[in-house]
Amino acid sequence: MKVAIIGAGAMGCLFAARLTLSGNTVYLIDVNPATLSTILSDGIRLDMQRGEVEQVRVPIHRAGELHEDVDLLLILTKGSATEAAINASSYLVGVNTWVLTLQNGLGNAALLAKHIKAPQILQGITTIAADLASAGVVSSSGQGMIYWWSFTGREEPFMGQLQRVLVDAGLHSCLDTDVEVRIWEKVAFNAALNGLCTLLDCIVGELDRKVQGQHLIENIVSECCWVAKQECVAVDQNRVLASISHAIHDQAHHLPSMLQDRRAGRSTEVESIHGAIVCIARQHHLQVPVLETLYRLLMLGEV
Repeated sequence: MKVAIIGAGAMGCLFAARLTLSGNTVYLIDVNPATLSTILSDGIRLDMQRGEVEQVRVPIHRAGELHEDVDLLLILTKGSATEAAINASSYLVGVNTWVLTLQNGLGNAALLAKHIKAPQILQGITTIAADLASAGVVSSSGQGMIYWWSFTGREEPFMGQLQRVLVDAGLHSCLDTDVEVRIWEKVAFNAALNGLCTLLDCIVGELDRKVQGQHLIENIVSECCWVAKQECVAVDQNRVLASISHAIHDQAHHLPSMLQDRRAGRSTEVESIHGAIVCIARQHHLQVPVLETLYRLLMLGEV
């Protein structure tokens, strides 16, 4: 399969390396000059938890420089960059090209549908954790899943082909008709874990050190689930809390992507995660005081 990946952060580099190693043709697209220069000269260094180290050569371009027909356009930018990303790369979307968003936050697929045809859009989330030490240097345990389905709700033949490609790349993937639930559950997960780790400047394992941390997590997740219910999305609160508990104990040293951005002086995904939930809560006249406070505190640190 020919795949163009927009976003050469931790997740973009992880997917690019895994898909390349399994025999696919992969092109990275990014805008950061340092990232472009480093990956162009050194490739991607992939460090897995079991000790394997792979140095993988992946072509990288600015949007507009790539002139290849691709089967899949994979969007892995921050939610705040979705519109700019698809505006710059929509020329790559031909009649037989599919677009998959695995981004954090709410509304990414709907935003893509303003620029490309909805039947060509796939949406989902991933629970795979990856840390970016520096440009093109990514580490991951390989644990976690990809849950995805079509934006229109229809099953298409291409989806079976892509499922095999992901699995062959060592990426645990699941076609899931309840993908809207999964997206909301990931948002609730990130609202609690990413938000608190970023605010406290700590790894995920630190959140379980005091009982107040657990209480805050439960309150944030509860408010997220309440908002989702108003949108007719049946989020499983216990499943979200179990996922957070698993991350705290099994990925204790992981730095959430939002904290990685904050430490690097970049803007974070606070608007597409916390801001999006708060906005929907206000539309339904719901009071979400913990989320409101967390959102405002995180915005104080935005660049």
